[in-house]
Amino acid sequence: MTGKCPKEMAVIGGGFVGLQTAVLAALSGVRQVIIVDIDPRVVDKINNTKDPAELHVKEKLIQENWSKVKDKMKATTDYKDASHVDVYMVSVQTPLLGDHVDYTPLLKVGESLGRIVDKGNLVISETTIYPGGTVSLLGRRISETSGLSLGSGGILLAHSPERVNPGSEWTAEKIPRVVGGIDIASRDAAVQIIRDCFGLTVFPVDDIRVAEASKLLENTFRLVNISLVNELQRRLDRKGINIRKVIEAASTKPFGYMPFWPGPGAGGSCLPKDARMLEEFTGSLLLRIAREINESQPLYYAARILREARKRNARRVLFYGLGYKPDTPYLVESPILHLIEELSILDPTLEIAKQDPLIPQMSDFDNIKDAIEWADLVLVWGKPPEGLTPEKMIDLRVF
Repeated sequence: MTGKCPKEMAVIGGGFVGLQTAVLAALSGVRQVIIVDIDPRVVDKINNTKDPAELHVKEKLIQENWSKVKDKMKATTDYKDASHVDVYMVSVQTPLLGDHVDYTPLLKVGESLGRIVDKGNLVISETTIYPGGTVSLLGRRISETSGLSLGSGGILLAHSPERVNPGSEWTAEKIPRVVGGIDIASRDAAVQIIRDCFGLTVFPVDDIRVAEASKLLENTFRLVNISLVNELQRRLDRKGINIRKVIEAASTKPFGYMPFWPGPGAGGSCLPKDARMLEEFTGSLLLRIAREINESQPLYYAARILREARKRNARRVLFYGLGYKPDTPYLVESPILHLIEELSILDPTLEIAKQDPLIPQMSDFDNIKDAIEWADLVLVWGKPPEGLTPEKMIDLRVF
């Protein structure tokens, strides 16, 4: 250790979470951060990109600090390049595939780490997982492959769920972290890294499953409340009551209430998946209903948009902004893409196009001017583009 930080550490996964963790580590004093990722394109981006605007992760922490930390980064597809470090941060995705969560990435990481870890190494997982999953999936595979036990006297294993928020001012260095370990030694070792090295506020818990469940609760809380207002929007709309005005009125209460706003659906890699994991773990009927409401919300919005398009005699419909959150470049479980699909099914005669300056590979026009000129109706998800008149626009954030 050098001061409060190790000289070197490894981050497994160079995506949205992992690259931010790596940058945070380098800013905190880790001299070299080895990033292991299975995707050669990600490795090439990290090793060879000088302009942060060209990186695959566009978050503020990375964009503003890349010039300071780039020389401390080394990305690789080979776990052997990280075999000499003592601390491993696991930041891989467990994607939602259709109707199930795919835990294969975490299992593969466990097997790969099991081939290189040594007694006394610390593994901290940031990967969102069901209670007990860090041990049963990641830890058990490390132990089986390495022949080492978990906990004090073997491999120290801890869980500190990520809390990064796309496009937010709440960047990784500002967000408190929950930390749990398979035993006290594991938890305390993880606290030393996250609090004493990274400089984050830490809330230690005495059961690793509490740390895992806390992340699921955070995101499930949001999904349930978003689903609630989305269902109320459908029902109040039939009675001529504006749900947004109802929420504004309720928000005047200074205690016991928190506003959530309706929209085309809650997407991203966290909310739908986390609610599903907690539903499967607990058997909660409420979570199943909330998830089903959320999954049907794009169809409800598609029907409303179709009525509006016919009212305006619009045949060419442009969707401007495609990310799962407004003004972000991330497409994972985007409700906008589901909305486009539902609208095309409801009326196959509509001409539908897409445009997003943050996601040029999904855009159908070379520039927004041509896109606006083509369209009869523009559905905006985020900040409206210049040159778009209100008469031609529907703002999906308030629709």
